[in-house]
Amino acid sequence: MKPNLLHESQELNLELPVNEQPLLQDLHIEPILSAMSRQDPFVYRTMKMLLLNPLTDENTILYRQRILGDILPDPSLIHRLYFIASDIERQSEAYRTLMKPSFSRNVPIREKLKTATDFLPVLLVKLRELRDLGRAVLPSCSSTGLTSLFRQLEQAYTDAFMADARTHHECLRQAVGEGQLIIGGKIGNGLKGTGYTLRRIEAASSLSLKRLKLGNSGSFLLAHSLKEIEESALSNLLRIVRRFIDKTLVFTDLLRFESSFYLGCTQLHDELTKRGCEAAFPLPIASEDRSLSFTGLYDPGMAIRIGRQPFTNDLQADGMRVLMITGANQGGKTTFLRSVGLAQLMMQCGMFVPAASFRAQPCDHIFTHFTREEDDTMRSGKLDEELARLDRIVDQLTSRSLLLMNEPFASTTEREGAAIAMDLLAVGHDLSLRIYIVTHFYELASWAQGQLKHAVFLSPVRSQIGLHSYKLIKQEPTPTSYGDALYREIIGGYFD
Repeated sequence: MKPNLLHESQELNLELPVNEQPLLQDLHIEPILSAMSRQDPFVYRTMKMLLLNPLTDENTILYRQRILGDILPDPSLIHRLYFIASDIERQSEAYRTLMKPSFSRNVPIREKLKTATDFLPVLLVKLRELRDLGRAVLPSCSSTGLTSLFRQLEQAYTDAFMADARTHHECLRQAVGEGQLIIGGKIGNGLKGTGYTLRRIEAASSLSLKRLKLGNSGSFLLAHSLKEIEESALSNLLRIVRRFIDKTLVFTDLLRFESSFYLGCTQLHDELTKRGCEAAFPLPIASEDRSLSFTGLYDPGMAIRIGRQPFTNDLQADGMRVLMITGANQGGKTTFLRSVGLAQLMMQCGMFVPAASFRAQPCDHIFTHFTREEDDTMRSGKLDEELARLDRIVDQLTSRSLLLMNEPFASTTEREGAAIAMDLLAVGHDLSLRIYIVTHFYELASWAQGQLKHAVFLSPVRSQIGLHSYKLIKQEPTPTSYGDALYREIIGGYFD
């Protein structure tokens, strides 16, 4: 049995990508992970792993969205699922430790069986809680993932199963306690006993000095000590109990991991809605045509930091391969680029996105190439370091990848930097690679406007006196930096 809350049927195969650190750093993901986890390290690790492993199958994206759609109206459901699974993990620590091969090699079978027997009723109580929770919420669930999970729990842990489990547990308790073990066996080579089997357990007699009774072949079994016979018989019993417990723990461990994803989603959603921010389920487009359109898009990290809804942007750029953002500094260009990258990541792990609406084509990899501050650890010049980072990215790019570039090659002259960027954009454009780039090189923007057919150009909107609005609109790139307007606003006012 598997929870199947992240995938309908396929196995999870997760690993952190080689571009983990650039994504975390360039997109400012850390505040978002903190809001998702609320200081729970397990949720933090889960959200980091899934956020940085984007899905490419739109059906799986929608599968997770539907589950999250069932959960968001009443987040207590996922809180309960996660905390029950976490409680099982916590209370199973003694059992797991004792059963480790490296630890249990010299531990008597009876001690192992006693530990398993002590843990079994705890596990059964938690399984009943999971089943009863499913019974209560199943009528209000519409997603395939949740209804399938709760029906599995109902079928696996029926009232009859629970009654039988309690009966078997009582027998186990007697076996590791003061009960008298009736063990059968047969004679093997060298008149040695073999094939020991626990026949039944009886209440220990107050006059009995031994808990073990031998059958008619007792005289031949004396070659083995009573302890060895007992250990051999109980080992078969332990094998059966462990099979049930271990399979159940595999299920509950998966349930904890998968439910922690939805817990992280609901906690981020709560943080954003408390700040008056919109959140919507995006539409993944399966078509090979490039798709990107959104309304009300914003940077969720900024919303968390400033405690309110930040400025938003709208865009319709279907069929676009290159998105070039130009204009003066401090106009919201980098924040816009970051918000698009975050929305793409969030969509592709099955979450809502920080927008009123969002539609895009899933990509196989998301790469970021942002400028880095120069530091003393660099062994070469800043341009060399930047080209080395870019070279590692280029080796992994495909026609379905997305590359986000923020002020590339700013460490060199405009002519040299623009020339390098032109070569990259020309090749990427021909390969249908999606490149979203922020640049202050007017020479590059002017070239792209004349040479790239599938390019869209954005610039920040300014007031008549040159103030920032942090809104980006489609418009042709211009060489102005609004210096005259800024001078009149900041300096000229003193002389009016």
